[in-house]
Amino acid sequence: MLQLRVAIGPGPVKLKLERGAKELRLLAQSAGSAAWFELLTHVLDPALRPYLHPVRDLSGHVVLTDNRPADHPWQHGIFTGFHRVNGFNYWKEDEGRQRFVKLLESNQSDSRVSWKSLTELVDPGGRVVLEQEQSVAVHAAREPGAREQGSAGIAGFYFIDFDFLLRARSQDVTFGKFGVGGLAARMPWDQANPKQTHLNSNGLRGRECEQKRAQWCNVERLFGNETFGIAILDHPSNPNHPSGWRVDEQGLINPAVSMLGDWSLPAGSERKFRYRVLIYQRSASKEWLEEQFEKYASEK
Repeated sequence: MLQLRVAIGPGPVKLKLERGAKELRLLAQSAGSAAWFELLTHVLDPALRPYLHPVRDLSGHVVLTDNRPADHPWQHGIFTGFHRVNGFNYWKEDEGRQRFVKLLESNQSDSRVSWKSLTELVDPGGRVVLEQEQSVAVHAAREPGAREQGSAGIAGFYFIDFDFLLRARSQDVTFGKFGVGGLAARMPWDQANPKQTHLNSNGLRGRECEQKRAQWCNVERLFGNETFGIAILDHPSNPNHPSGWRVDEQGLINPAVSMLGDWSLPAGSERKFRYRVLIYQRSASKEWLEEQFEKYASEK
């Protein structure tokens, strides 16, 4: 299940979902305001894998994700991809394909929006070898607490609980050991003026986070004069927890599901992965991120 909780200004926030021909747009309305603004878009195009982009800060003004960057054109905001699936590459989109199939359901009220979608992984011969199911539940929340609003703390944040279920079809599916794969988030990158920083749950920073096992990792950068960040928390129920991480200077973070070794899904079997993605303003301390992880880890 993919879940989003939003904190924007004082009072409750209303949410609504707008469906386009090839996307769902999540809109928010702050208390006391008549204006609606976009928080994120879920691209659901039958010719593509599904992905979240643009993903904005909690004001709706700053786009924190990148799509098809020149350095890695197969990356898409917040997305999933896999390497060496029965020998084929579904990460770079140059061998196997991930294709959105259909929106299974959607529901909404002022304070809760949900939807569920189905994606298929199709091998180069056109055979569907794997299904991926994503469920989304979006909940409104109230303003950040006093600690988050303090001059030295987070100005505000929301989060996305991103769960995906993999289901093997009529044949066994193997995943070969590789340094990337699974859920990933990509920030914009300026090669001439790189600004990204990273921090993981072990207190390591920057490139030291690469290929290290950790319970969570973030990426932060300046947008104008303000720092914004994205952090991914790896739920303890995941079969490879704590995951090894792909972390790079271009702004990608990825708890790589196959970094630690080969694994497989027998025909007809399923495997579920759970993550929380924090979207926040100002630089996050290790203590604050650890608090968020402990809250998440305690959820069943």
